[in-house]
Amino acid sequence: MSSQTFQNWKTNAFTRNFNKAIGFAPIVKENDIDKLLDLISNNADLIKIGAFRKLNKLSGSDTTEEFKKKLILAKLQGTIELVKYYGTTWNCPKSKWTLAQGMYYAHSCVKLFGEDKQGECLRKKIQLFAAFMFSYKLEINRFTRFFLKRMNTQADKYLPDDKAIKFINTKMACEKKFMQDNKNIFIKTAMKLYMGSSNKDKNYNCVSELLQFENDEKEIDSYPGEIQYLIAKAYGYQNNYKLALEHLCKARKAEVVDAKTRETNKKVQTYYEKIYTRMNAK
Repeated sequence: MSSQTFQNWKTNAFTRNFNKAIGFAPIVKENDIDKLLDLISNNADLIKIGAFRKLNKLSGSDTTEEFKKKLILAKLQGTIELVKYYGTTWNCPKSKWTLAQGMYYAHSCVKLFGEDKQGECLRKKIQLFAAFMFSYKLEINRFTRFFLKRMNTQADKYLPDDKAIKFINTKMACEKKFMQDNKNIFIKTAMKLYMGSSNKDKNYNCVSELLQFENDEKEIDSYPGEIQYLIAKAYGYQNNYKLALEHLCKARKAEVVDAKTRETNKKVQTYYEKIYTRMNAK
């Protein structure tokens, strides 16, 4: 087999999809942690996996304390992005494995930073756990909410009023409301028993809560398509279809670069059709 034939085989559609499914992508050449993080957060799925593999190869290449801290946070961010990817593609085994890998990194992060300075580690741990929960809506139940609440209480000691953590809690409360929209009384009751509920959930105003995050997608580890879609859903829940369409139009213009943004874009298109039809059908 010639080198060109081998190269074509390594990059054809079947091989790329197979590599994405098993999480085994060619390792990228980049060595800079910040650039690797950018590839993981803002690039195509196969490149994410390759960049994450390179991050793991960097372990032990530098022994300074500062480098180790930067690297462990980067690895944690990598697991967050890959859990989102595997969740979107319904690759449950890889998603659970990556979650476990991330939890191990979170433990190592706390040991590295120390008990008194573990705030950043806890934020990443919460983001990782939330990414898994949102990937599989069935995981949003009483137990996982209790576990997330316990992590929030712990993180609040080190990061009071942290915007990224507050966004996760807001998204959690609103997703629960949206999931029960248009369900009959029996299904709603069953969902409340499974997920848990409170008067606070019932009176939660998702529009006002979500709007405060509209221009902070990087700070809250989100992206334009997601935040605009959530705001549109909140307006739709209140039957304010005009404003829902405005935010859906913004979401439709958002960049689509990977599985999670593609999945969000599909949801946006479907919801746009639904709301537009409600407004204009005779």
